[in-house]
Amino acid sequence: MIARLGIVAALGTLLAACETHVVRYNPPLAGLPGAQTGEPPVLDSTMRVTDTTLAAQATSKPYIENADGTKTLISRNGRDLMFHIATCMREDDEKTFTEQVLSEMTRDEFYAKGYDPKLAFRELKRRREDLEKLFKILPAGELSPGARMQTVGVNIMRVQVHYVDPESLPWCGFDMKLEGTNWKLRWFVENTGQ
Repeated sequence: MIARLGIVAALGTLLAACETHVVRYNPPLAGLPGAQTGEPPVLDSTMRVTDTTLAAQATSKPYIENADGTKTLISRNGRDLMFHIATCMREDDEKTFTEQVLSEMTRDEFYAKGYDPKLAFRELKRRREDLEKLFKILPAGELSPGARMQTVGVNIMRVQVHYVDPESLPWCGFDMKLEGTNWKLRWFVENTGQ
């Protein structure tokens, strides 16, 4: 009987000295920018919360300021490309759009048909309302909810939303071509309702 009481007393002492220590805790979506959880994530040396593409963009500029005062645009993804399109439209910068935003393939097609590629910028200005509607539905480019990305040619990706009424959204996406390390605008996708 005394031995049993001794064992119970020893177990009681051990249980009273126990404490909870969280070694690993990484709740779903905790790595997204602005995510809040009930308890902060606890990461060990094998775990790391990775930055998303969007989080990385918050602090990095999508252009390089050259010594002569000009800018070289950087388009790491569809969102950067959309930013450059919108900036060129806002600043009425036909030259930058034609030289640094529009893909070489599209420029070459304009030349082959006997047209100046600057007409592409003028067409965007004419269809500015359609462009704004598209950018509102795709605020984060290929990372926007409902957006799909698919390969449509060599180094050409299509960012598109599907099953949207063509009356409300004449353009449902855009094609972008990888030239070097930058994505350039191939052109916009007409909405057929599919």
